[in-house]
Amino acid sequence: MPEIRERLNLYLTKPVADELRRLIPARERTRFVEEVLARELRRRKVKEAIKNSYGAWKLEDHPELATPEDIDRWIEEGRKGFTRDFSKEWGKDE
Repeated sequence: MPEIRERLNLYLTKPVADELRRLIPARERTRFVEEVLARELRRRKVKEAIKNSYGAWKLEDHPELATPEDIDRWIEEGRKGFTRDFSKEWGKDE
């Protein structure tokens, strides 16, 4: 099922509108603006999530990860449990 599209009227400054017209062909402008807008909205959501999660990690809750060496050990232990064979997907023999 196709996505529902909604029309918006946006006002741009003349220099921005002129540059958009100069660089982006007429039939590609809507897609271009949507892609740029979606990327910026994702960036702002991530920024907000980072801001909201500040202070969630407390060292006293995870004393086993107090040093870089502890973190390296934790990563290595996690990797030991990862045994997926990618040879078929990558087209290579073991």
